[in-house]
Amino acid sequence: MSAAAPPFDAIVFDLGGVIVAHDNAFMVERVASRCRATPREVSRLMRRKDWGSGLPIEGLHRELSDELGYSADYATFSADWCCHFTVDDSMLALTRQLAAEQRVMLFSNTNQVHWDFLVAATGGDLAAFEAYLSHQLRKSKPAVEAFEMVARQAGIDPARSIFFDDVAENVEGARLAGFQAEVFTSEAALRALLTERGVRLD
Repeated sequence: MSAAAPPFDAIVFDLGGVIVAHDNAFMVERVASRCRATPREVSRLMRRKDWGSGLPIEGLHRELSDELGYSADYATFSADWCCHFTVDDSMLALTRQLAAEQRVMLFSNTNQVHWDFLVAATGGDLAAFEAYLSHQLRKSKPAVEAFEMVARQAGIDPARSIFFDDVAENVEGARLAGFQAEVFTSEAALRALLTERGVRLD
């Protein structure tokens, strides 16, 4: 007897806040410690542009240096820019387990520096996943167009795919694009939901 077909065309995970924990306030404070500026001023400058849309991160370093007096070189800034990440090894292992049985994808608002750092931090494991990254797509969540682009490039039916993100606004964007989508709250809740939807986790 042939194995039952998986319940989804694809299971799609956000990266930050799902597989990788990130403390943005810690990163902003680290950058601000090298500036003549407060963390609030640093955060305001960082939010002026969508650095996940493909803009070179060298430009952010330059703006921080020119406008707020960031005192270190680009290599130091790159380390500061990535200092807030912690890989959730248990979630990474679950994602690998799922990918062995069915199609698993990543869709993340990120930039090349962060992506390269996290690929290295996971010993290359992240690079093995089918990944759709905002800085390559030049489109960021929660834009409906970004989700439509992922579905089109991946060749999946959004209605038969499910997306998980820790940000409710991104989940809503996915739903508007036709995906099944749920807010990620914990690995335990994720496991329970997937089991309920017919995904094998043994």
